[in-house]
Amino acid sequence: MSNPSLSEKAYQHIRSRVFSGDLAPGERLVNRTLANQLGTSFIPVREAISRLASEGLVEQVAGAGAFVRSFDRREIAEIYDVRELFEPFAAARAARLLTEYELDELNSLLTQWETLASRIESRKRGATLTDLDQWLQINETFHQLFIGAARNQLLVKITNELNVLAKCFAAHRGSPRLLSPDLIASTLKTHRELLEALSGGDAPRAESIVREQLRFGRESVLHFFDAKQKD
Repeated sequence: MSNPSLSEKAYQHIRSRVFSGDLAPGERLVNRTLANQLGTSFIPVREAISRLASEGLVEQVAGAGAFVRSFDRREIAEIYDVRELFEPFAAARAARLLTEYELDELNSLLTQWETLASRIESRKRGATLTDLDQWLQINETFHQLFIGAARNQLLVKITNELNVLAKCFAAHRGSPRLLSPDLIASTLKTHRELLEALSGGDAPRAESIVREQLRFGRESVLHFFDAKQKD
């Protein structure tokens, strides 16, 4: 087994490139190339790829190697279906159980989000792949935090085992045009409202906001997916 820090470094490196779209859906992951880029042996890279495969972000094909997984329209819709089953519930519980530390962390993430949004809006060309990578990372961390704040270990376990969030945000990778002005504005507005509901202990409102967020996200992503198919 390799040095855990090297394995983690390889995992984060490959995962970041998958999320940014630098490694495109369907692209083969070449151990030698990735090891050379990281300055490591093959072992950490193999461990990282195995971990990504267990998360559903990479597909290992016998005799052919490992490939960045492609998500189709049905899979994206199913991921949102699953998220709508448990995230509103988690938000309601988090509104009752959230600690001051967790609230500070969520506030910090929202500040990072707003800074990133301002940077995107200041450019005429819109979002870049790097912007999208950062946007999705903040979004994933925000949702992981309030799910964890629900204090339901079974819910956290199911979320981690299904890798619902990782799969959801990976399905959006490589498409910075997804970050339209409307989506940016809506995302920030509803997450500000969610933070207010969580900090105020308003469980019904937190639950409602997250459900509406997910429905809006689902419609936006599927609409974008359909438009891309026509290009």
